[in-house]
Amino acid sequence: MHNPRHIKLSGMAEGPVRVLADVSVSDRNGNPSSWITLTRTGHFSDPRYGEFDITHSMLMKMAENFNNGVFGQDVFIDVDHKPGNGAAARILAVRIEGDRFRGQVEWTPYGIDAVKNKGYRYLSLEYHEQWRDNEKQLNHGPVMLGAGLTIRPVIKGLDPIRLSAGTDDGIPVFIHPELQSTLLQEQKMKYAELLRKLTEALKARKLAAPIIANLVDTATKVVQLAADEVAAQEIIDRFDDAGRELAEHSSQSVQLSVNIPEGVALSADDVSRLLAQQLDERERQRTAQAASVAANERLLSELITADQGLDEDTRVLLSEQNRPLVAGMTEEQVRQLAAVAIAGGQREIAARRLSSMGFPAAIGQVHQPNIVVVHDDAIRLSGQYRERLALTDLHRQGRLRLLPTETTFIERVLSCFDQLHGPEISTEAKILAGGTVNMGNTNLPVGFRREVIREALSDLRVLELVQTLTDFQATTTTQIPYELRDTSAIVNDAIVYEGKPIPPAGIGQYMDTAYILPMKLAMVITNEVVHFSQASAINWDAMARNIESNARILRELVCRRIMNHLQRASDSYAAVPVSAESFASQLDGTKSTIKTVNFPIVRQHQDRDLQGTAIGNAENPITVVLNGTTILPYDGTGEQAAGTYYRVTSYNLGYIQFVNQVGAPVTPSATGACTASYSRATNVMKFDLDVPAGVTMEVHLNGLLRAVGSRKAMMSGQRYVEPDFLLTSPVLHDTMTNAEQFTAAGKRNGSDTTNDGDLERVKNIPAFGTNAPGVDLGDERILIGQRGLLGYTIAKPFVTGQPFEMTDSQGRPIGKRQAYGEEYSAIKVPKPVANRMTSVLAYSASNR
Repeated sequence: MHNPRHIKLSGMAEGPVRVLADVSVSDRNGNPSSWITLTRTGHFSDPRYGEFDITHSMLMKMAENFNNGVFGQDVFIDVDHKPGNGAAARILAVRIEGDRFRGQVEWTPYGIDAVKNKGYRYLSLEYHEQWRDNEKQLNHGPVMLGAGLTIRPVIKGLDPIRLSAGTDDGIPVFIHPELQSTLLQEQKMKYAELLRKLTEALKARKLAAPIIANLVDTATKVVQLAADEVAAQEIIDRFDDAGRELAEHSSQSVQLSVNIPEGVALSADDVSRLLAQQLDERERQRTAQAASVAANERLLSELITADQGLDEDTRVLLSEQNRPLVAGMTEEQVRQLAAVAIAGGQREIAARRLSSMGFPAAIGQVHQPNIVVVHDDAIRLSGQYRERLALTDLHRQGRLRLLPTETTFIERVLSCFDQLHGPEISTEAKILAGGTVNMGNTNLPVGFRREVIREALSDLRVLELVQTLTDFQATTTTQIPYELRDTSAIVNDAIVYEGKPIPPAGIGQYMDTAYILPMKLAMVITNEVVHFSQASAINWDAMARNIESNARILRELVCRRIMNHLQRASDSYAAVPVSAESFASQLDGTKSTIKTVNFPIVRQHQDRDLQGTAIGNAENPITVVLNGTTILPYDGTGEQAAGTYYRVTSYNLGYIQFVNQVGAPVTPSATGACTASYSRATNVMKFDLDVPAGVTMEVHLNGLLRAVGSRKAMMSGQRYVEPDFLLTSPVLHDTMTNAEQFTAAGKRNGSDTTNDGDLERVKNIPAFGTNAPGVDLGDERILIGQRGLLGYTIAKPFVTGQPFEMTDSQGRPIGKRQAYGEEYSAIKVPKPVANRMTSVLAYSASNR
């Protein structure tokens, strides 16, 4: 492997790549232009760059980038690679002919003068193997940067210079008369030199003057048939061989080995005719073979390109790999080769896509049932939906986002969904692609379900604070990765004397086990979405409303789970248990809510399996005893037995409410022991929002910002963690922006608001706002920490079944349907990294 190179191929001189080309200049109607060969494929070496290759795929990519204007400007040819002297020509178009990369150029008077009068007969191409633009830093692959006329090329064996006018695919090609004269004169001089050497060789063999004159005269006529210098040299060599035979046998005639019948005397006419026939036959065979190979290559390329299951890179690779095999093949053999290559390419693409979705790579002959790669159909279906949804009122109002880009996490989740619904996706994509805008069944469209997932995850900004993972092979548990810095073994400042053991230290990579939990939800869809008759068109506005509402519900559920777990993990660090704290004095028969002495309190956590069975002991358990009886927490189902239950209404302020089995508040009286056992959070700093006398609210709120700075300093100085997020509710966001430091007069660096006046950062910590109801953060808590601690792992994306009719209390249909869906996922902050978060509690002591 090597870094991308900007290769310059001129002969050991400063400048770009030099490649031999058949330079021809034509001037028609004041617009001089010609087609020239820029370079060819092959394996080359150069002292400056070592070995390098120019492949057919590189030429195709270079042509594509030229046609797409990737370089961002016209591509010019200069003289001797000195662009400051002006342009010799401008490259107008490029194309690939066999192994040649050809370009149409428009010559300037400066370029014509260099070719005609200054001896610049060769062309040097300059390209970069992996060119990046200076704006977006995108890698565009091989890009042609320019070219220059030169006198010292490196790559040899390119096309000879054309000396006559002709056509190329119907495009006229002209040779400048003066340049044509110059090039013809060069050729005549080369051939004359060959004939002179032949004459000297024949004289050295002591042949008679008439024989020498006859051979030289015939050779002079035959050599004019030569297509190039190589062919001319071969003809001269044949006549030299004839002269040697005459000298050895002392005869007046000679038999040539090129299909001359035995006994026929060598005459000028015979030599001219036989050599001309041989050259004509060889040229005919070469042309026929080249045409056959070109036709086979073209057929192979067309067959591979026509397969829609291959991506562009795979098509190019398959064409390049199999191109050398088509020589001498019949059309049927080429088709069979293409079929084998396409099948192999599709298997490779399937393996890559399955790997990117989290499926393990197959080793040997492994069969994975029910795995169907539907990538193209999914892309097509998604495009059809998004194109129509973009025209709806909901999108124009900004409520349906339809964000143009997706994260890798979203792509992997959608890929898993596509695997589970491959046949449905293919069928629905074909229906919509055919122009059909209605459906003849009442099933919930698979495209609707797919867009709900995309819309929910794409607008879930809390995912920016966590590490998003997929584990589609997980069943009951998954692993959440984390890192720990371990320097505990280092002593004496790592000074180790000779012969003493060296202590280990470094960053350790670890995994923490998290249990997969099912998140289940019944989605409500109006019949406008699911009931399409043959005569009823799809109502895309109704579709958009249902996608937006269901995506919002799914987004809020995931957001609430993540944020509550973040706060619980932060509070659980260094939490202190409180045992049997009495609250009997607060129960007088009129109150349903009590307050704990200590606050905040830590949310209880219990690991459970998919069946809901508890695993291990509860963390930070909460126990409430009412009148000597331990009561259970209210589970919200409304199906618990009649009795009194408790629920925590504010973990921040330590509020516990008593309710009955349906969640209605109750007001018990203390007739026995009334105690609460819980854990109080110590990883928090409290700030009283009550404004002291003689102090303005704006000045007082500066203390809240100082509290944030204090926790940041503690994290950095004691825990060696640099916080990079601050999470609060929109209400507390607004409260903080009222601090004096956000005014122009009291401005301090590191804390700022956006142009809209929203909180942007505090003490240089980026601020994020919650957008889900019912989170434990409430309007009092500011959570501060490091991103990427919590792992959100999806084992199975949210998938809904087919809808069923909803009815009212009397069993009558109400024109709506429910579709039951579920997501299997795990959310956890590994315990060893919980100390990388802390918080500030902003509350009113007088109102508690």
